[in-house]
Amino acid sequence: MNALLILVTAASFFFLLRSTLVMLGLLKEPLLRTFEQYGPSERPYLVALPFLTWLSIFMFSGGLWVSRYSQFSFVLSFIGFILAFIAAMAYNYYEQTERLHNRLVPFPLWYHELRERTTRYERRRIAYMWLLLPFRTRLTYNSSDKLFFIWADFVIMGTIREEVDEAGPIRDAGYMFRDDWVT
Repeated sequence: MNALLILVTAASFFFLLRSTLVMLGLLKEPLLRTFEQYGPSERPYLVALPFLTWLSIFMFSGGLWVSRYSQFSFVLSFIGFILAFIAAMAYNYYEQTERLHNRLVPFPLWYHELRERTTRYERRRIAYMWLLLPFRTRLTYNSSDKLFFIWADFVIMGTIREEVDEAGPIRDAGYMFRDDWVT
């Protein structure tokens, strides 16, 4: 039983730390994954929901750890249960939570800037190109918003030639290359 409690506590601490990094804007992957989805509208990643969920699990497991030493166990477990209930309700009523979330918990600044500067198609391309990046490059772009936006601009420039015109056909940059340039 102690091994399971150690595992749950360690996992909840790890994911609580991960959610904190997302909220601070130092981890971009979960927010970029929301751009990959197709559908009539974009469903934003609400950064507070995973944080609240993992905080509730961490507090509940902390209450189990403290149960041997004091009566503080009930308080921690009860607060963990209440937070888990709030998180479950927030996941079930996503649209209402989204409106409230935008007022209470702001997104990182790079997220707002990316949404202002790009179309949905370009954000989707950035998200899929993010998956192709090596691990160390992702770490670099996670830690530096300036380098991330330089890379995102390169991805956007690559998507310009694939955009669909209003007339229908896909633009092709083939007219810029001549056959006699190839050696």
